[in-house]
Amino acid sequence: MFKCEDEMFELDMLVEFVKVTIKNVAQLMEKINDNIDIAEMIRIEDYLTPQNLRCIKKLYSELGVEDIVDAMRKNPLGTSPFILRKLKQEYKKWARCRCDKNKDWADVYKKNYRKSLGRPLNRNCQDIKNSS
Repeated sequence: MFKCEDEMFELDMLVEFVKVTIKNVAQLMEKINDNIDIAEMIRIEDYLTPQNLRCIKKLYSELGVEDIVDAMRKNPLGTSPFILRKLKQEYKKWARCRCDKNKDWADVYKKNYRKSLGRPLNRNCQDIKNSS
């Protein structure tokens, strides 16, 4: 059950990191689209947290692209739409995975519920009174 809880936590954190990164990249794109003239002057660090940048870097390093954050700093107008699209794909993938895993985790919890209580469950009231 502990392994199951750890997996749930890790997957929930990953899904939330990607979700927040999508929101922040969308805000960056909105700002750029509002005033295209200032696109090169925008500092992506004003819109994306270090956590967001790590999320983007991790996603693209899995694809073999190591310098995506540098490319984003140099050309946020050109790279942001592609990054946003990839983040949305990744979010859908992980959210679907979480739904599939929830079924498996529910089975694990169902099978191990009684064991997790640390003592056997007895429906006999007399046993409960005797143990108090």
